[in-house]
Amino acid sequence: MSEIAQTADHALRILEELGKGEPLSPTELCQRLDLNRTVVHRLLKTLAARGFVLRQGVNYRPGAALVRIASTIEPDLRAVAVPIMSKVAHDAGETVVLHVVDGAQAVVLGEAVATEHVVQVRHRIGSRHPLNSGASGRAILAFLPTETAAKIVRNADDPERVAEDLKAIRSHGYALSHDELQMGVHGIAVPVLGVNGVAIGSLAILTPVNRAHGLERHVDGLQSASAQIQSEYHQYVG
Repeated sequence: MSEIAQTADHALRILEELGKGEPLSPTELCQRLDLNRTVVHRLLKTLAARGFVLRQGVNYRPGAALVRIASTIEPDLRAVAVPIMSKVAHDAGETVVLHVVDGAQAVVLGEAVATEHVVQVRHRIGSRHPLNSGASGRAILAFLPTETAAKIVRNADDPERVAEDLKAIRSHGYALSHDELQMGVHGIAVPVLGVNGVAIGSLAILTPVNRAHGLERHVDGLQSASAQIQSEYHQYVG
């Protein structure tokens, strides 16, 4: 790896660590990433000057520049989905999350949070996880082209279990998960399909374990919302 690429990689690792949501000091970043203290300080100073990180006391957290960049990702899909997601969140009384596919990963593109409960599930915009993990990821993976899905399944920790899960998801049209990406969180997700029937994303309801009983009652609402997003998005982009 060249020096320029290595420097960029170090900066990106810092952003990824801060993106996990916890404000961190330079010392903590050094320890977590096994980077030289001088390197971390220099990169934090550069990132702060560009607005990519924000200093709060001795700690740092993601800055506004990342929000601006995030807002340029799939703006058409986001514009169509946000009002629909907000209605689903209101009707269900739970958090609704939109993921899109990026290679072998699912990335959070949007979130709508219901306000009626004190305890709420939150997802960070831009956070990502493997497609074979969580209801949102598997709802996408089940409706990808066969060869693409098969390659991702082969690289999973338990390919046979994932393959069985995907078979059930294709049959039922939705995916379920619990205690995978966040402990104490249950999820149900449906695919958002492109014009060719291949998943471009997924729509999910996430709920704390104490409200997770009968999560399947939300299937019809999610599938209706997904169909509306698909229809309006296809019209939007022509």
